[in-house]
Amino acid sequence: MVWYGLQVLILSEHLHSVTKTFDHFRAARFQEAIEKSMPRLRKGASSTKNMKDYNYEMNQHETMEIQELKQDQLEEETRALQVELTNLMDAAQETERKMIEMSALNHLFSTHVMHQAQQIEMLYQQALDATENVVKGNKEIRKAIERSKSSRTFLLLFLFVLPFALLFLHWYN
Repeated sequence: MVWYGLQVLILSEHLHSVTKTFDHFRAARFQEAIEKSMPRLRKGASSTKNMKDYNYEMNQHETMEIQELKQDQLEEETRALQVELTNLMDAAQETERKMIEMSALNHLFSTHVMHQAQQIEMLYQQALDATENVVKGNKEIRKAIERSKSSRTFLLLFLFVLPFALLFLHWYN
């Protein structure tokens, strides 16, 4: 908010200097116009004294008109600058409000990203654990298959030997 107040002050000072320069140039231009019109007036006037009185009255009247015009123009420029500065201040406040809103949204977004990063890390760890468990399960299945082969061999051997042993025992009795 201080930044915008400073900008308004700088713009106001700049406007004041531009107005002074403009007034100076306008007065010079008006003086040139008066000087151009003066030779024409002198040609048509019969008396120098009447001309001086006329010029004095004319200058006073024109000076008053110039001052009134300057005052009106300054008031108009002041109003225009006030409107412009008010619009600038409103735009600055709107921009500030949007920046605050964007900051809040950015904070919310970063909070969600951090939460998701933790969840992703947890999922990654669970995937590693699951992979390790699958590898252990495969080893156990291989061991079970090997045990199954050896037990089958033993069972087949037992089934073949037992009948012969029984036959032998039966024959021996």
